[in-house]
Amino acid sequence: MPSIPVDTFVFNFASTVAAEKYDGWQHVNHHWAARRDKKKVDVVALEPAARPTTTWLIEAKDFRVINAPPKPSNIGSLPQAVAKKMTDSLLGLTDTAVNGQQASEKAHAAAAIAAAGRRVVLHLEPHPPSGAHTALFPSNFAANVHQALRPLVADIDPKPLVLCIANTPRAGVPWIVR
Repeated sequence: MPSIPVDTFVFNFASTVAAEKYDGWQHVNHHWAARRDKKKVDVVALEPAARPTTTWLIEAKDFRVINAPPKPSNIGSLPQAVAKKMTDSLLGLTDTAVNGQQASEKAHAAAAIAAAGRRVVLHLEPHPPSGAHTALFPSNFAANVHQALRPLVADIDPKPLVLCIANTPRAGVPWIVR
């Protein structure tokens, strides 16, 4: 089971999935000509790995423990920030597929772009319902983010997912999160 650490999470993917930590790629971080002000998703996963039919664009946000005030883009404009990461990442994948210098990045990007389906996933662990930051995270925070995200990414995925550790196993995705 391939594992990818993302911040405080570990994504454990099914053996049939090829997943890479996209925001760590050399090409998108150092060579992508249009990367200024571009955002990147955390993980790009391909399912099935051999002949991908689905590209999973995964962004993860963990607000369970807050040590410093969160950026406004991570709270109030989280759906817009996630949507920008999705569209920018598709542009970056396209550029990597054509101009990538590392064979593994280039191949993964080409397969991601060629897949017939694209899925958008925001893995969101909200702040607990008590403590100093509860005003920033109302009880329906994840539902509000999901509702606002849907129209923003409808061209990529008309049914984006907003998941947490508790509901990931029931979502039918080929990974679990710890």
